[in-house]
Amino acid sequence: MKSLRAGACLLAAALTLITPLSGLQENEAAAPDTVPTTEFPPGVEPLDRIVAVVGDTAVLLSDIQVTLYQLQARGARVPPEGTERWDDFAREVLEAMIDDLIYLQQAKNAGVTVPEDRVTEMADSYFAERRSLFSSDDEMMLAVEETGMNMLQFRRMLRSQAHAEGLRQAYRFELEQRTDLPPVIVSEEEVEAAFDEFAQNQPPRPALVSFNRLVVTPLPSGEARDSVLARTIRVQNDVANDEEDFSVLARRHSDDEGTREQGGELGWMSRDLLVKPFGDAAWTTRPGQTVGPVQTQFGLHFIKIERQRGSERFLRHILLRPEIKDEDIEEARTLAIQIADSLRAGSDPERLVALFRGQVADEAIRFDDVSLASLVSQFTGAGAESGLTAPTEGTVYGPLPMERGGPTEFGLVHVLTFRPEGPIEIGDVRDQIRQSLRTRKQIDIILQEVRANTYIDVRF
Repeated sequence: MKSLRAGACLLAAALTLITPLSGLQENEAAAPDTVPTTEFPPGVEPLDRIVAVVGDTAVLLSDIQVTLYQLQARGARVPPEGTERWDDFAREVLEAMIDDLIYLQQAKNAGVTVPEDRVTEMADSYFAERRSLFSSDDEMMLAVEETGMNMLQFRRMLRSQAHAEGLRQAYRFELEQRTDLPPVIVSEEEVEAAFDEFAQNQPPRPALVSFNRLVVTPLPSGEARDSVLARTIRVQNDVANDEEDFSVLARRHSDDEGTREQGGELGWMSRDLLVKPFGDAAWTTRPGQTVGPVQTQFGLHFIKIERQRGSERFLRHILLRPEIKDEDIEEARTLAIQIADSLRAGSDPERLVALFRGQVADEAIRFDDVSLASLVSQFTGAGAESGLTAPTEGTVYGPLPMERGGPTEFGLVHVLTFRPEGPIEIGDVRDQIRQSLRTRKQIDIILQEVRANTYIDVRF
């Protein structure tokens, strides 16, 4: 019974406050969007009073007490209640609660919404976190009932909290995307101080490699080339005639078994999810139009851009996949060997792409600070395992077989720099930290402006 009572105390401390407060550390708790009516953990006085009013929302002393109890249960060093240090700590918590309430109120006023599936995902995460405190479902249920709720009410409360936090996050994201954020200065001293705090509990940095990569793609030859050309002309004519819906043509012509029966539907796509030639074509064509043929390593595509929302487009495609024979793959490997020799002799990779256009994939060439494990995972066979796992700067590796959903391709990797695994360094994250500090300062300025125009009455 003692362990159950302790679990109930932990749970009670987490009933109102689940997510991080904007002004506290990430492992601390967030403010409620309404005044709670739950029972309090042992040691929290039932006598309550209002300590702040933010807009139309009251913050109770018990809100602060429950928050501090939760922080203490998670290992935070909370000063003894009744001391001056406790008062100072509680004021910091209250200020962060006020900031979060302002965020929430501004989000609601701005008409910010959160998708239901996102709320469900967050609520499930909150529940899983609480469930991990107990050894069984029955133990958790008893602990919940000791707070005066049943499991259904507890689930509803978590969903309400998830919705409130989702609104705060979405509103902050909207603020970060504004183009009129106030100018601020972030000093190198601030970056270094933030890095010292950040680096304390970071795992070792993985091995990183910068490199140029060229990919040689097999091309059809002979009858296969003539056949796909004839099919391309037929599809081109059908699309141009506009007598049948594109989805009907996709079911008739497409070689993409994964989308053919759905009329070639790819769904809502962002540009970064698509191979470069496909993405370039889809994003230089207006919604409602069709473009093609577009060649990628998968074959030839006709692409229908049906509609657009934000940075995404709803796409359909017809894929014509030419027959690639073993001799075509061997021919590509032979060409890859020749290109690798040219790279070793100092040829410019951009020039080689232009020279062998159509045989070398039209995609990004230069990659910086990629984890070595990620690079190696792109290739198959013994070639990826011999040498590339401990690369030497200046060395060209390949041809390395690649399987990317089409015929076997061959990658060539020219290693530019290699950094073995080691402790994270400020140079690895300086830009990210500086941007994070800059954004935080800009949001703080906006928040202070909002606070100045919000009714706030602190009575603590």
